Amino acid sequence: MYFGTRLFVVAFGAALLPHFAASQQQPRVSRYTALSAMAIQAAQSEEDPMARDMAYQEVLTAILNGIQNENDNPEAYLHLGIVHAALTDYMAADSAFDQAEALYPDYEEEENGTGVYRFNGWIEAYNQAVAIQATDPAAAVEIFRSANILFDKRPEAYLNIGAQLHGLGDLEGSIEGWRRAIAILESPDADPGDDATREAWENTFWPMAHTNLAQVLTMADRSAEAIPLYEKLLERDPENSAVRSSLAMALSNSGQGDDALSIFDEILAREDGSPLDYFNAGVSLYSADQLDKAVVGFEKVLDRAPNYRDALQNLVQSLAVLENYEASIPHAERLLELDPYNEYAYQLLMRALVQVDREPDAVVALELLQALPFTIDNLQLQPSGSGVTIVGVAVNKTMDPGSSIKLRFNFYDGAGSSLGSEDAEVTISDPEVGHSFQVVFDSETTVLGYGYELGS
Repeated sequence: MYFGTRLFVVAFGAALLPHFAASQQQPRVSRYTALSAMAIQAAQSEEDPMARDMAYQEVLTAILNGIQNENDNPEAYLHLGIVHAALTDYMAADSAFDQAEALYPDYEEEENGTGVYRFNGWIEAYNQAVAIQATDPAAAVEIFRSANILFDKRPEAYLNIGAQLHGLGDLEGSIEGWRRAIAILESPDADPGDDATREAWENTFWPMAHTNLAQVLTMADRSAEAIPLYEKLLERDPENSAVRSSLAMALSNSGQGDDALSIFDEILAREDGSPLDYFNAGVSLYSADQLDKAVVGFEKVLDRAPNYRDALQNLVQSLAVLENYEASIPHAERLLELDPYNEYAYQLLMRALVQVDREPDAVVALELLQALPFTIDNLQLQPSGSGVTIVGVAVNKTMDPGSSIKLRFNFYDGAGSSLGSEDAEVTISDPEVGHSFQVVFDSETTVLGYGYELGS
């Protein structure tokens, strides 16, 4: 989001300030501050950005010269901070406002004091960072940090820091960003400015910050710290099945398996859960050797997302372990429709066919498997912020080393409708050597199914 602002300018280097002995001083209009006030107004009125910057640079020089003659006037440092902020030198602006407040502590709360200009500078910095974060996220993070130093009563810059550092792989920095955002959202000293903003903080930013912090903590192998965050979210929204599922996963990851399993049982008993909730429940129950319940979880996934390949393979595997071969056969056949080069799926199908006395069909499946020029193993869907990533391994069987495998991955929503496709090409080497690959697919709609076919 952008905030309304008056100025869009470029950055200049910080100027060094003279030292002074701090003591209580009243802001006063002097010959120097009167001139700088008029010059600031003139600079603000410049429409051409380059001319405006030059005007502010001239004001900066005049203010610094004035401070050499009256370094005890809080108003001079107020003007200095205003100009530094306009020149996007936010650290220098913070230093100038600090000195103004040291001389006159009431400045921060006065109507036209440092508080309002800190906030104006924060807006400038925030908008500058938002404008570049898509192309230069690391630079944007530094500007967001400068904004927070200048004014620390808004959460939005911290929220962006949390998101950007997560994208850059800095999980610890992301965690700190989300924590700082939450601290402001829950602080009585925070300054939303109006009721509409306060409502957005409460109903949108608060749950978003808690959810994202919990997720990043889990990624950083700190699931125990995520548990109280999910519990707080459930206090506000007890019927949120996604949060309940995430809490169960955090409990399971932190060694509290019994509590996690009780929550997964609750999830399976409901009919309003999402496919991902049921999938997570199924995986956890399978790991806990509760295979009958795991089967229920995977079946519930497929009832709501029939093309969810990973749930389909997990269901076939669970039924095989339970020796429910008859039930596994149609699911194994459907799995091979979505994943036609899956050696493991062929093996599960052949075993089931043999166990139910369908040897001729098992022979046909074996012949199809032996004719495969390559196989695809370890496929997995990994949700991301704006879509999914598919990872897998291609293994050469009979192709010449150096050949390329071209695959077209198709993606589906929960109803089985196509969301689009993405191509992947893998160069292979010697037989039985695996080659990892990944496919990234961006989608505004949640991806709940995928499969592939040979590409052209």
